Amino acid sequence: MNLIRKWKAYVFDQFFIKQPRLRLFITRLLYGDRLDEITLFGSRLTVHSIKENGYLRAFNVARHGSLWRDETSSMMALFTILRPGDHFIDAGANIGVYSCTISRVPGVSVTAFEASPSTFERLKINCERHGVKALNVALSDREQDLEFSTGAVSHVFAASSHRNRYHFGPTVTISASRLDVLVDDSRPIIMKLDVEGHELEVLHGAQKLISSGAIHAVLIDSSPETVTASTWLEAQGFTLLDPTTFLPPRSSLSTLLALSPTRMKILGIST
Repeated sequence: MNLIRKWKAYVFDQFFIKQPRLRLFITRLLYGDRLDEITLFGSRLTVHSIKENGYLRAFNVARHGSLWRDETSSMMALFTILRPGDHFIDAGANIGVYSCTISRVPGVSVTAFEASPSTFERLKINCERHGVKALNVALSDREQDLEFSTGAVSHVFAASSHRNRYHFGPTVTISASRLDVLVDDSRPIIMKLDVEGHELEVLHGAQKLISSGAIHAVLIDSSPETVTASTWLEAQGFTLLDPTTFLPPRSSLSTLLALSPTRMKILGIST
């Protein structure tokens, strides 16, 4: 299989990439000869369909893939607000895409929480590679056993109280704990929250950390409870922003960034 891939890559390189006239003819045939408006990394850009064809193709791939369309902008927002000495909390880490990427930021420690025992097996492998602390713990508003529902893919694993049509597999019971029992307030906390509808319960379980001023930012990744959770954070004094633009969010926005007054001051953002 590797030999076949290498042969295909060789043929594509020799008979297309390195044949500029043929490449130009086929590119014009497929994409036209015009200006296009695209969005990359959350920025709106004007490109030419032939002269910047690579960017146009990247845009087409990104808009059909949720990782590149949605999570790239969220990751960039986190890189923008993180500072040395911060503690990044990945609540609902899945296999650790955020945790392992952010572990490369100098001076930032990372803790990843994942409730699913099955997904945690892969998270643990990935986190060990990158020096990230991983915990197979469900986060909630109190110490309890929570029933979770499964589905076809790992990212729909959710507390059964938030079960929907994507959940059809067996249930599993997981021990849950409050975040403010598991994490101290000695370092500023930047948190990514992606727990499939259980966001508000996780935030209630972090009340002591919020009250002490330890939590500087919360990125709420697209969830049915995004609006409810962000409204609660706003009542705690956080400012809600669009993570792509750092401007007030649009009403239809599903992913939101909540910044504390302290982090707003550090970043030089005025309300």
